[in-house]
Parts: sequence; C-alpha cells; structure tokens
Amino acid sequence: MAQQHGVMIDAQIDLQPELPAIAGVESEIREALTNLIFNAVDAMPDGGKLVLRTRTIKVGQASGDDHSVTRVHLEVEDTGIGMDEETRQRALEPFFTTKGERGTGLGLAMVYGIAERHGADIQIDSSPGAGTIVRLSFSVASQNGFSATEPASQKELLTSKRILIVDDDRLVLQSLCEVLAKDGHEVVPAQSGQQGIDAFVEAQQGGEPFDIVITDLGMPYVDGRQVASAIKLASPLTPVILLTGWGQRLVADGEVPTHVDCVVNKPPKLVPLREALMTVCQKS
Repeated sequence: MAQQHGVMIDAQIDLQPELPAIAGVESEIREALTNLIFNAVDAMPDGGKLVLRTRTIKVGQASGDDHSVTRVHLEVEDTGIGMDEETRQRALEPFFTTKGERGTGLGLAMVYGIAERHGADIQIDSSPGAGTIVRLSFSVASQNGFSATEPASQKELLTSKRILIVDDDRLVLQSLCEVLAKDGHEVVPAQSGQQGIDAFVEAQQGGEPFDIVITDLGMPYVDGRQVASAIKLASPLTPVILLTGWGQRLVADGEVPTHVDCVVNKPPKLVPLREALMTVCQKS
C-alpha cells in the first residue's frame, strides 16, 4: 500500500537464531504484530526503514543476581516521526490517536490487551524525529506458566456477554463496540439515550435480553441517569455501568446515581473497563 503511494519502506528482519519458545495464542500475537507494523508504516509518510527484531535478554544478570530470568523480546522499529513524551505516555490509552479522523485509537490499546493476556510487558522508546521502537517482552514457555489453551481468568469471566452500549459520541461508541467485540462479547450500539431504552425494551420483549448495559452520562434529551433508571425499572437485576468524565468526583462525593452499579472514567482505559465488567458480572 505504501509503494502504491510512492512511499518506499525498507523492511528488514533481524531474528535471533534458536529463540526460546513462548507460550501463547498464535493468532493474537500475529494480530499484535500486524498492528505494530501498520503503526510503523503510518509513522513514515515519506518512507524509511522498518526493522522486525527478536532477541533474548537475561533479567537480573546485570545486577549480579544468580537467579536471572530469560525474556524473549519482539521489537518493531521504525525511522519515522517519533513521539514526544506526552504522546508516548498516552499511546496505550484506548481512543487516543494522533491520526485524526483516520484513527480509532485502538491499535496500540489492542496490542496492550494482547500483551496483558500473555503476561508480557510492552515498552515504547521514542522521541520526536528519532523514530520509535515498540517492544513486547515475553517469558519463555517454561517460566511463565501460561497455557495457550487456557484463556486468562479476566477474559474467561467476561466471555459471551450480550452488552448494550449507549453513547451519543459516534467515535467513542464505535471504539467501545470494537474493543468489546474483540473480547468476545455480542455488542449492540445505541446512539442516544432514548434509542438505548427502546433497544433494551425490545430485546426484553423479544426474548434476547442484554446481560449488561454501558451508558454515557452526558447525553442530550435523555441522559445516562434516565437510561439507568429505565433499565432498572424494566429489569432490576441487569447491571448498569456509567461512563463519565466526572467518575472519580461522583464516587468521592457519594453522588453515584441510585440505579448505577459501577462508574468508569471516560474515556475508559481497557483494564478499568474490563475490571468493571468483571465486577458487575460477579455481583449479578
């Protein structure tokens, strides 16, 4: 695609021979790698060099620790525009993007989620004009106790939930749907409070009720409080998660609406969102 636009990417591979095996889900690691490559290409609008690298390091060896641990590093390096420190710090946040309307802000957030499920670390080295290295650091198979046939406990608890998401912000709604669908949920969007209430009632009457409702607080005409109230009136046991930029203040001031089971700060980060889902699932 870059070549079609006259942009030349010099792709190089630097693979360590006899690399120790890691345990993981092949398709997920491939997806993470694909996202990292696409990001690297986007960061080089005028072309450049992209390096795919694997290597091992000994953690603890430098400090004289006799019990050093081997880590396997998978790196994607580019010679692109790089990131300033603020961008680097926020790069893993869901919905954060520097690509404007072209980006959803989900690429690196999904890579982070995949790394988390594999017990891996993700590191970003970057500075403006000096390119970027994104590094995934895995334990070797004999050290991490991870089984590719056993999903991580957090994901396992959240599998196959039918979730209604209500938000008047089209981009946030789309991003949330994509994130949760990637986690294996059946997700239905609603672009307004009233549309959300109607969808919930229709699902109840049609014999396909929602397991969880996630709603934004600040919406015109019918806000999140009204949505939560209507949901609980129709189905008192259905958990409601409220998204709001005032989440911490609502909790601190004891002003969480009566019909809300959990509050998540907006824009939500992937880990707190999953934790909220797990919390309401355990309560219900």
